[in-house]
Amino acid sequence: MRFKRIDLIGTLLLATILTGCAEPEQLLPSSHQEMKWIDDTTADGGTTSDAIVKRIKVEAFPQDATTFEEGVRRHLKFQFKDGTSAHPTASDLWSSAVVGDHATATLHYPKGANRLAVLTYQRQAETWILKDILLEDIKPIKATSAVSGLKLPFSTFQAIESSTISTEGSKMMWLFHTKTDAVVITVIPKQDVAASDWKTSTLADGRTAYMQENNQGANLYYADGKQLVLLSGNLSLSQLKELAVTVAPVSSDSFPYSK
Repeated sequence: MRFKRIDLIGTLLLATILTGCAEPEQLLPSSHQEMKWIDDTTADGGTTSDAIVKRIKVEAFPQDATTFEEGVRRHLKFQFKDGTSAHPTASDLWSSAVVGDHATATLHYPKGANRLAVLTYQRQAETWILKDILLEDIKPIKATSAVSGLKLPFSTFQAIESSTISTEGSKMMWLFHTKTDAVVITVIPKQDVAASDWKTSTLADGRTAYMQENNQGANLYYADGKQLVLLSGNLSLSQLKELAVTVAPVSSDSFPYSK
């Protein structure tokens, strides 16, 4: 299993220091950040990734996009090692969710590249800024991973954990995936969410949850103290509801695992 996390804010800060072109406080709040490239030639440990993508071009989020999903597909462009390039298609987008000023999307690389990207966005000045990317090779899974009390819709999978601490607060993320399906569990600070976008439902354990279905799959979130727990994936709503009742409290040392 090979996994790489790219902190775009850290990348921008490093580029600023090296070039001396702009101060960080001038660059980071801008809703019209300059185009940047994300190299995708190596994974953690310095080994060469099996992905056929060389790098990813990230442009400003298109202001005329009619949906968040359309904007994600349009502002990312993958450059392959054979010299060709492509934007992700609708079928490449495995899941997407917008909760207040936070958004996440899970992409399978275009043109059949066997790799996943989990993207985290923050709303700034009426647009979306890409804050963080998790890159994960999809490898043959030979053994059943530990479920540890979670009611996942697949028995054999890979699991990845990531934590990010930034000025917006602490965010935690877990990715569970197979070759064809994925679910992301994200913990974000509690915030206002447009009620019209979500339907209220009661989980089997009596907690109130908010859920929606879209072209990619389903999303569900619920409040846990001062935080929100978001489940997003190319799964059914019933599968997410079954999973949600087995997720441990955020305060648990083993979160999200209940055992």
